[in-house]
Amino acid sequence: MNILTLPQRSASGLDHVTVLLVAGGTRFTDLTRYLPHDWTVLRRTTDEPVGRDPDIVVLDDPGPKAVTAACLRHPSSAIVVVLSPYSDHQEVVDVLEAGADACVRSNTTAVVAAHVEACRRRQAA
Repeated sequence: MNILTLPQRSASGLDHVTVLLVAGGTRFTDLTRYLPHDWTVLRRTTDEPVGRDPDIVVLDDPGPKAVTAACLRHPSSAIVVVLSPYSDHQEVVDVLEAGADACVRSNTTAVVAAHVEACRRRQAA
């Protein structure tokens, strides 16, 4: 039984991973430092289309509507939301109910990267 809701990918599709980072300012500019060297990180300030769907979309401090929009715009991508470590538990529930695959409450890039890699492992399973 296959319980994944993401489309199945070919083996060659798993070789190169593209991460779309949607963040303002300079937050998480060093994300590539903590991810595998052969992954590509595309940085944007808005969730605009980037050609083919990225494997993973990282949204920095979005509201639930932005999460739902990202899910609709990138239906085959895993959506990782990064919230403040001080965010209310209801904010976490709201973004997860809006469609996020993971929610990270941290300002630490290494922690965000670890969650991104975990999402990729779940996609590959």
